[in-house]
Amino acid sequence: MSSAGEAARGALHDPELTGITRLSASDTVRARIALAVELDLIGAGERLPRDAEIATALDVSEMTVRRALESMAEDGLVERRRGRNGGTFTTGRRDASPDQAAEVYRQDAAEVHRLIDVRTLLECALVHHAALSATPADVAAMESHVADASSAGDWSAYHRADEQFHLAVAQAADLPWAVEPYRAVLAELYTYFIPYPIERLHRANEDHVGIVDAIRRHDPIAAVERMRSHVQILHRTMYVGGATDA
Repeated sequence: MSSAGEAARGALHDPELTGITRLSASDTVRARIALAVELDLIGAGERLPRDAEIATALDVSEMTVRRALESMAEDGLVERRRGRNGGTFTTGRRDASPDQAAEVYRQDAAEVHRLIDVRTLLECALVHHAALSATPADVAAMESHVADASSAGDWSAYHRADEQFHLAVAQAADLPWAVEPYRAVLAELYTYFIPYPIERLHRANEDHVGIVDAIRRHDPIAAVERMRSHVQILHRTMYVGGATDA
């Protein structure tokens, strides 16, 4: 293992740091992919998105992704192939002991559930106001992001469309003071998301369709209920919930 890798793993044991703040940026990428493999969300031999796409989806630099995948390749968790049909492929291998970085993510379960609840409160308020004040242009923007999510071929493309959809709902609420606090909570929660099969994400996108329909009809009650169930289900479907069925 390289000296850089050893230093990163040494941070796992720093008593002055807690949760994922104990991890280097590359280890957060490693943790999220390792958890997805561990939970059979990514199968053996599956090709991962390109480094640049993973970087965009996980809000890190491409260099950070490259370091994470090289570390995983050294440990036999992924295989980096060159050439026209190259890329990064999972091997399906699991370490005899749980990946340390992934375990740090699991230890933040209480914080993840708190963020889900805070997001629910903010997003229900925002979608209520969006249903009352959204313009045809606002609805068209949401529909565009729903279409992008529907056509996404992998989790990285879906993640980008999903984020843009929820931010479009927030903007349509016409409550400028609330957008930044919501954006901050959403970004913090997204640091805990891991790759999921695109079929499952497409099913989640059906909620987006229902939310847009309620907003188009100016029905705040239906919009709030659809959004509430859409966000609260994360208590079960995120890896910290102990279940992975959407």
